[in-house]
Order: sequence, then structure tokens, then C-alpha cells
Amino acid sequence: MDSDERTGPARRVRAGVAAVLVGTAALLGIDMPAASAHDALVSATPADGASLGVAPAAVELRFSGDVQELGAELVVTGPDGARVGDGVPSVSGPTVSLPLPGDLPAGTYAATWRVASADGHPIGGTTTFTVTGAATPDGTAAAPGTAAQGPAAARPAGSGSSTPWLAGGAAAVLVGAAALAAVQLRRRR
Repeated sequence: MDSDERTGPARRVRAGVAAVLVGTAALLGIDMPAASAHDALVSATPADGASLGVAPAAVELRFSGDVQELGAELVVTGPDGARVGDGVPSVSGPTVSLPLPGDLPAGTYAATWRVASADGHPIGGTTTFTVTGAATPDGTAAAPGTAAQGPAAARPAGSGSSTPWLAGGAAAVLVGAAALAAVQLRRRR
């Protein structure tokens, strides 16, 4: 057996292991240079998880870069799951906003968004806020209270408790790939 026949399978195994490592890095969320160019949500007004004494006049999202106007979505739903908000969201550079009616009842609201960053990559997520005081038809607070917006950052879609499962799955794939590589190398000897 000449050296080309022995190095061919080993080279394929090394390429397969490299592909598994890159896939594992992607599953674990390790930043790869090509992915770092995508824009991200940097702030939301009201802040994610904020508790407000009075309903806000609008929901405003600010991104790390300009977002594309075409296809921008921002939907605010109330405690009953019904859609609230006036019209379509407006986009101005890195900011997307949606006016809200002044008579929102007390409860928790979800602002679900989906936009395309400047490079065309779609991103999306949900932020929530709670209105603790009901508003009168003229927009003034019917119950006393002040806005208590915390500095909490908005969470992008897909964030949450799934990270341990992804890490475990990625580790299992990596161990399986290493075992397969070892078996392949032993067969070639």
C-alpha cells in the first residue's frame, strides 16, 4: 500500500472531524468571524420586563445597525392575546417603533419583532412589559404609579433555557465523531 492510499482515508477523517468541530461551535453559539457582522437588538423602550404605572405611547426597538424597512414587523399583544398598536411599525435607521393607543388596560404585553439587518440576515425576538395602572380615555393614569423601567436587556428569539440541551447535544456529537475517527483510523492500519 503506497502513502497516497494511507493518507487519503486519514485526510477524509480529519476533514470530517473539522466539520463536526465547526458544527459544534455553531451549536454552542461560539462567534465565528462571518457571523459577527449581523445586527442585534441593543435596547427596547419600555425595557424588557419593565413595570409601568402608565401605558407607554409607543414601543421602540434600537438595533446595533440600520435595519431594512421592507418586511419589518413589530406586533404588540395585550393580556388577552389581542393585537394592540396603531398601524405598521416605522423604521428609521437602527430604530423600529410602533405607536400604542393611550387606553391600554393593566396587564402584561408582549412586543414580538422580526427585522432584516443591513446585511439581509433576519433576526427576531420578543420583549415584555407590564402596565400596572389602567388609563382613562384621555390617556391619564387612573391608578397611581410611576414607571419603573429597569435596565434589563431585551432577549432575542431562541434565548432561554435551551442552552444546556444544545451543549449536551454538541458534546454527544463531538464524542461520537471522535469515536468514529478512532475506528476509521484503526481499520486503515
